[in-house]
Amino acid sequence: MRVPRAAGSGTTGKLSIKDWSVACAIGSGGLVAAEAKREGDRKTPVGVFPLRYGLFRDLPVLRALRDLPFPFVPYTDEMIWEEDGPDYNRLVFAEGSDRQGDRLSRPRDHDLFDVIIPIGYNDAVPEAGRGSALFIHAARPDMSATAGCVAVRRDDLLELARRLRPGMVIDIDHDR
Repeated sequence: MRVPRAAGSGTTGKLSIKDWSVACAIGSGGLVAAEAKREGDRKTPVGVFPLRYGLFRDLPVLRALRDLPFPFVPYTDEMIWEEDGPDYNRLVFAEGSDRQGDRLSRPRDHDLFDVIIPIGYNDAVPEAGRGSALFIHAARPDMSATAGCVAVRRDDLLELARRLRPGMVIDIDHDR
């Protein structure tokens, strides 16, 4: 994924797999060196990060994601992406009716997170405060900037899912 250095274009770029390329949006704070990334800074870290799996809302239109070479699983009502506490930047499971407002499946006024692909940033040995919950997900219709994630148009996200293979990485940087 590449973001131009030119003024005024700091929150849009191109995400590519081989000869396929689509527009993407990044954090409203632009790109930042991975070691300078901080929770809540609205920046997208520069670096090469693994893409290990994807999660999706269990909707009939998305169930075909289960059959792709890249591992996609439906998220459950218990799943939370921890952004605080001892399980920082980890997928955890709530018990009973705890933490309803933190669950991936909670009702939202948008469908941006119906499909998410966690970006393997700060997750091998997570450091609290260094940034969490960085995903590839659907973009808003106007392709506006994110809170630090990488977003592509919904149709492009489904095509991206079809093109992903186990072992792939995302290489985030400025144009060279």
